Amino acid sequence: MRTFLRVVATIYIAYLVIALLLISPALNFLPHKYLQDTYGRELQTGWVILNPFTLSLDISQAQLGEPGGERFAGFSEASIDLSMESLWQPGWVLDTVRIRDLYVGITRHSADEYNFSDLLGDSEPPAAEPPASEDTALPGITIRELELHSEAIVITDAARETAYISRWNGLHIQVQDLSTVFEEGRPFSVAVEAADGGRLDWTGAISIPRGESSGQLSLQGLNLHKLWVYAEPWLAFELKDGRLLAEAEYRVGWNDGLSYSVNSGHLALADLDIAPKAPAQLADTAVSLKRLDIDGIALDSATHAVTINAVTLDTLAVAGWMEESRISLQDLFAVETGADAEETADTDTGGEPWTVALGSARLHNGSVRWRSAYTDPQVLDIKPLEASLENLNWPLSGDTPLSLSLAINEQAKIAVDGTLALDPGAGSIHYSLQGLPLTWFNPNLPEALKAKVTGGSVELEGQVALQEFAPTTITLEGKIREFSARREGAEVELTGFELVRIDGLAVDMTAHSLVLKQLTIDSYTGRIHIQEDGSINASKVWQAEVGEEAQQIAEDLTQDKPWTFSLPSIQISDSAIDFMDQSLPIQFRTVIGELDGEVLNLSSDPSTPATVDLRGSVDGYAPVTLSGAVTPMADPTNLDLTLVFDGVDMALLSPYSGTYAGYVIDRGLLDLNLHYSLKDNHLQGDNSIRVEKLKLGEKISSDKAVDLPLELALAILTDSNGVIDMQVPVTGDVNNPGFDLSGVISDAVVNLLTKAITAPFTLLANLVSSEEDLQRISFSSGSSTLGERSMGKLDELARALEQRPKLSLAITGRLNMAADYKRLQQNTLKQVLLERGLSEDDIKLKDIEWENEISALHADLPGAGTGAGELTPREQYELVVQSITVPDEQMLALASQRAVAVKAYLVNTAGLAPERAVVAQANLKESDNEFSGVELGID
Repeated sequence: MRTFLRVVATIYIAYLVIALLLISPALNFLPHKYLQDTYGRELQTGWVILNPFTLSLDISQAQLGEPGGERFAGFSEASIDLSMESLWQPGWVLDTVRIRDLYVGITRHSADEYNFSDLLGDSEPPAAEPPASEDTALPGITIRELELHSEAIVITDAARETAYISRWNGLHIQVQDLSTVFEEGRPFSVAVEAADGGRLDWTGAISIPRGESSGQLSLQGLNLHKLWVYAEPWLAFELKDGRLLAEAEYRVGWNDGLSYSVNSGHLALADLDIAPKAPAQLADTAVSLKRLDIDGIALDSATHAVTINAVTLDTLAVAGWMEESRISLQDLFAVETGADAEETADTDTGGEPWTVALGSARLHNGSVRWRSAYTDPQVLDIKPLEASLENLNWPLSGDTPLSLSLAINEQAKIAVDGTLALDPGAGSIHYSLQGLPLTWFNPNLPEALKAKVTGGSVELEGQVALQEFAPTTITLEGKIREFSARREGAEVELTGFELVRIDGLAVDMTAHSLVLKQLTIDSYTGRIHIQEDGSINASKVWQAEVGEEAQQIAEDLTQDKPWTFSLPSIQISDSAIDFMDQSLPIQFRTVIGELDGEVLNLSSDPSTPATVDLRGSVDGYAPVTLSGAVTPMADPTNLDLTLVFDGVDMALLSPYSGTYAGYVIDRGLLDLNLHYSLKDNHLQGDNSIRVEKLKLGEKISSDKAVDLPLELALAILTDSNGVIDMQVPVTGDVNNPGFDLSGVISDAVVNLLTKAITAPFTLLANLVSSEEDLQRISFSSGSSTLGERSMGKLDELARALEQRPKLSLAITGRLNMAADYKRLQQNTLKQVLLERGLSEDDIKLKDIEWENEISALHADLPGAGTGAGELTPREQYELVVQSITVPDEQMLALASQRAVAVKAYLVNTAGLAPERAVVAQANLKESDNEFSGVELGID
């Protein structure tokens, strides 16, 4: 026993001597020399002691430099304490493993060179892997207390153009009973702080034999600017500020393949501030975010499922612009991958696909400041911007409620809400729009449109039904307020209105139908301006030919099922049309205002006529109405419309009367009743024109004036009440290329005036419903005595002249030169017979006394003795008559007597004023004397 103790004591003393006098000194010398001789690195230590009593190795103030002398690694204290439990516990048991104030500086000098590359030796091809051993268990080791505390871990990338340095301070790792032998999980904790803010706390339990760990991770306030600095060479933006926060509970296992799960996860970004690195190239471009929170994160590799309770963005602000095809935000987030960047191949991981379920996503107090050439003003401030999504799943399934609301430039407000089934793309969306200025869209108007919107705002509200993300039905209620538009270069508005209200618009995209219950137009104003060159202002608004693009659109619209529309009611109130004509020598302008009425039953049905009933006034006093029916979709179009003007002041029409009639109108009132019907392309017009108290003014020289004695025509047409009442029918074929409605009407009016001048007595006869020719009053040959029929005609003429008080007659006696001459010869012979003692009865009965006297007169004729006994009394009578000469004076006297007889009858019997009938001088021209009577003319 004593020998045994002596041996043990000897061994123990030897152990102490070797540990204290050999190993400890060697540890303080040999590693230093080895590193210096082999790698040229200096190792400095305070003391290195192998404590034979506690079985621990302690090192103090160790510092390892780089070959150039720079600091590479070091610590203030390190301790490894072997436990006596190793004698009876499986594997090795260490009571303590501790490192304090650890410093590590890792530097990359090039793609394949680091500041520790020399310590790894020469790169050699890896040796062939030995055959797998059946026993792959980890070596048995148990550490009762593992503690690591760092001064700093510094990572430097000097291979970059600008060196990147990342420093992590205060790394603290503490693990209790870390073991590869005992299966029960052991607690641990890790804590580390970044130099410029941010802290990682990791606590949990780990079981190496089981190959599992669980615990909690918390990352608070990590400054993202440092991460941006690393990626800066490949980025176009600068991350000025931003903090990352993350926390979660986790479980991970690795023995039977990698498995993991996360619960109660929360990820947040705070105070994000992104700006362009080159502000001059990407001015007015930035992104900032007050906070992004992703709450309730859970994922499980076993079920391949990810769930997120909520994603919330607070105060997201985006600024950017679009110039032609360039978008500033796209440039801001462009990533430079380099010319040798490898393409990422599509990978198919196989296995069960992952599912994702998002409870809700919300944006609060967002804003967008956007500049583009497509709006006026070019800069739009969209704020506040609120949006939400709920129940979003991948693969897509279920219904997803959504909403969006925003305001633009503190004027327009847009709101959208509804529910979508994202898998089929089906759902219903409610939308509303308030106060959107129409002037914002002027830059989008076609170049051919030489006009711009100068005012107006839109209010809309409705519903859209979707199928496969395409609209199937659209409903809309809307208003357009205070709209106005102006032609380029004009100083006044071309058109406008106070309000257009759309009630009950329903569009069915599948059935190709449109129904609008009612369209209300209030206070519409339009200007029709004929300019000095004869062009109309509206014709200059669009200055382009309809091209192939428009034709293609028309073909596309008619390719499928044709569209149908129904507009039961168009209501018009308090509207006005301002008409101005500067093509005349005197400018003309009038306003058809106070326009009210309705258009009913307008539709695409060619068999259903739309009814029109509009009422207004000219210049505020003369009523005007338009009424009737029209079938615009019929082929051909049919219409039956009546346009009525009452009491229009004709003095306002002087610019037109001076140009086309050659006279200014001093005064007069005009009533028009224009009725037009169009059927089967045949136009039939019945125009009633009534003029009261017309007085022409001075004569105007105009090369466009009709060459007619207008005053005479008007006198013929003006009745006793000072009224001109004309019926002007028009007709025509609208398919005729030469058909022009305005030309047809003007020709009809000119024809009527020409007829009044050239055939005034026809119009006079019409006034008294007479079919007689009142211009010619017949007399018996050689007579100046009126017959009964002639007196009747004069009575009718007098009645007609009562209706035309401005007309006077010129009375001219006319002769039938042969008949009247012979009758005067006969009258002269009769007078001779009376003087020779015959009575009227003898002459009328032609008795024996008459025959004897005729024979005696015949015998006195030169050469009458030859063959006289062979002539009958009648033949002798004719020869006696022919022998009588009637002087011209007697013929003219007969004509004058006839004219006087007509005037006497008109004045004394028919009651015509003497000054309205003037006897004209007769003549013996054969061309003027074709009948026995009186020819009347208008004086």
